[in-house]
Formats: sequence, C-alpha cells, structure tokens
Amino acid sequence: MTERNLSLSKRNENIRDKNPVRVIRFQLSEIKQHYEENIEAIREQFLVAEELVSKGKLREAENVWRSQVVFLESTFDFFLHEITKYGLCEIFLGNWDKTEKYQNIEIQMRFIEIALKARENTDWFLEFVNNCYEKITMVSFESVKDQMNLLGIDIRAVADRAFHERGQEEKTKDKLKRRLNELFRRRNIIAHQSDREHFDAQLKEISEDVVRRFLDDVGKIVEAIYYETENM
Repeated sequence: MTERNLSLSKRNENIRDKNPVRVIRFQLSEIKQHYEENIEAIREQFLVAEELVSKGKLREAENVWRSQVVFLESTFDFFLHEITKYGLCEIFLGNWDKTEKYQNIEIQMRFIEIALKARENTDWFLEFVNNCYEKITMVSFESVKDQMNLLGIDIRAVADRAFHERGQEEKTKDKLKRRLNELFRRRNIIAHQSDREHFDAQLKEISEDVVRRFLDDVGKIVEAIYYETENM
C-alpha cells in the first residue's frame, strides 16, 4: 500500500495578477468636500466628549479631544496631498506655470516606460504623483512651505489671508509657522507618546478649547490655500 504524503506543500506566492488601482484626479470642489466631510466627523466628537464630561468621565473626554487632534492633522495632511496632485497635474497639462521644484522632480524609470507607451494618455503622471507623495507627511510648516513652492503658491499670501489681523505684532508667516508646528508637535506627542513628555512622563493637559483653536487655525489655512489654488 502506497504511503500517503500528508506534508504541506509550499504555497506559490504572487501568482495572481494584481488588479490595477486607478488613481482619481479630483476637482477642487471635490477636494474641499472631502475636507469638509472629515472636519464634520471630527466636530461631531465634541458631543461625545460633552456627554462624557456630564457623566463625570473627564479622563475619557480628554482622550476624545486627543483623538480629535490626531484626526485633524490627518485631515489637513490628506487635503494637502489632494491639492498637490491637483496642482502638479495642472502644471503638467500647461495650465499653471512650471516651478523650479517641478522641473527637478525625479521620475522612476518604470513611469518613463509607461509614459512612452501611453502617448496622449496622461493617467500615468497622476499615478506617479500619487506614488511619489502618498507616504510623505506634509503638515509641518517646512513641509507646507515646500509644497506651496512646488506648486507655485506664495506661502506669504496664504499666511496673510489666514492670519491677518489689524494691529497685531506677530507677522502672519510667523504665526502660520508657529501654529502649524504646535499642531504637528502635539499630534506626534499624542500618537507616539500617549501625550506624555519624554523628559518627565507627565500627561499633558488638554481641553475642548485647545482642540477648537487648532480646528479654527486649520480651517483658516485650508481656506487660504484653497483660495490661492482656485485663483492660480
């Protein structure tokens, strides 16, 4: 009688054809809609926190506020990614002026090969842009400034539109830098350190007012970037 082989055979890897995912180029109004939907979801969490506070569960409410900070930064980051894709495509299609940073973008050989075969089809460029920037975080001041320079948007105009107030001493660009970096740092402390400083492990204070100030700042910055983009 022949002995049966009950050992497991090795599974073949990567034998299925991967279905290509089509990258969508959204219009400005759609980009704004995505941002507003995300912001509305964040704002709805204030009601959850208020209910927890009313039941004496302050610690739980504070964690809701912390989650709002994390989601707010990711919402802003996603908005900047979509604006970057939109703007680079506008430059590529000749609708916006070419910037120095645009001229120096490095393209992998596989995208060059696709481009040569695609002829008039420009979908490859959108795929390249998505692949190039999808893993890059854009929300620190330096990152935002770099992306605005890439697209040809004046960061000073963004700062003025977002933060100009009659009689204020702080320059609008300095305020933009300060508030973006405060959000960036706080989000990182929450996400990577459970909102505790490394040097003493003390839990940082947070309140609804802190979250609302960040929301207000990001809203002003997004409106300013959207305005400049719309008027390129």
